[in-house]
Amino acid sequence: MKYYHKILIVDDNKENLTLVGNILDNQKYNIALASSGKQALAILEDDKFELILLDIMMPEMDGFEVCKILKSQQATKDIPVIFLTAITETKNIVKGFELGGVDYITKPFFKEELLSRVKSHLDLYISKKQIIEYNRNRDFIYSIIAHDIKSPFNKTSQLLALLKEGDINPASNEFAELITLLDKQNTNALKIINNLLEWTEILRNDSLNISEEVVFNTVNFALASCISSIKEKKISITNKVPENTKALFEKKSLEVALRNIISNAVKFTPEGGSITLFTEEYNDTVLIGISDTGMGIKQENIDKILNKNEYFTTAGTNNEKGSGMGLPIVNEFIKRSNGKLIIKSDGLKGSTFSILLNR
Repeated sequence: MKYYHKILIVDDNKENLTLVGNILDNQKYNIALASSGKQALAILEDDKFELILLDIMMPEMDGFEVCKILKSQQATKDIPVIFLTAITETKNIVKGFELGGVDYITKPFFKEELLSRVKSHLDLYISKKQIIEYNRNRDFIYSIIAHDIKSPFNKTSQLLALLKEGDINPASNEFAELITLLDKQNTNALKIINNLLEWTEILRNDSLNISEEVVFNTVNFALASCISSIKEKKISITNKVPENTKALFEKKSLEVALRNIISNAVKFTPEGGSITLFTEEYNDTVLIGISDTGMGIKQENIDKILNKNEYFTTAGTNNEKGSGMGLPIVNEFIKRSNGKLIIKSDGLKGSTFSILLNR
């Protein structure tokens, strides 16, 4: 049985706790139970929830006090709180809303009423998160446009200005070199634009199809798009990914994420270096790894990617400019497959980017 949407139920009355828990468990909600305010706060320190059903009348710490604490903490302030209560006085209802509660369910309640309100507030919470996430991803994309796409167009303008001056003989090697550079800048700009269009389309698509797929096929498909730059830098590729390993993921999102991680590995690996692709299989998970002998990544930048979602760019070993989506967005694409991005590097030489997926 597959469970979804995590709900924390807080009530000092064990009968009420069991009743509400059974109703929601039968509807495949993923529930946790707390018999006091302190226990609820302790659970919330270690786990994340999408909704909290909170009794008001509890000893030591009542529901109002618990709600006040939740709304004062960054990690819990946005979780919707529905009060479960026998109190019907207007002043108490108003107090609950003032403290940040989103609704009241009065005891005794009907099963249908409980399920309807739970579903409504979960839908609102998830919709709000999706809007925030979409806006954040949009801002990332705008930052890429503002930063990366200017570079090839600026260089193209400079090269065209040289040609316009007419001082270069069209039959000379210098003229041919300028045309080659123009073609390269045009290709780079087109690549950035195509990538942006592709990422925007994927991020706008809310219907994710996470299914069991062969890892080898997706890794090879992502690797194929980087072959020309790999050959250009004479980088050695070792593919240790087995042909039959399977995992659960959203195929298009993972392909784009892998393509960008491999592209970054190529970008930051010097000529003659090496990149190794591999997998590690565990009971319930599969890890896809990409290791390189490149310039490494500082811990402060790893923190920016994984924790702060900050976009930044660095020139490659051959002074390659950015044409990738930025690792923070790569991280978001991996999350679309319920995966986790892991980055290891000593900051001096070599990095390993791993994607942990369910199986």
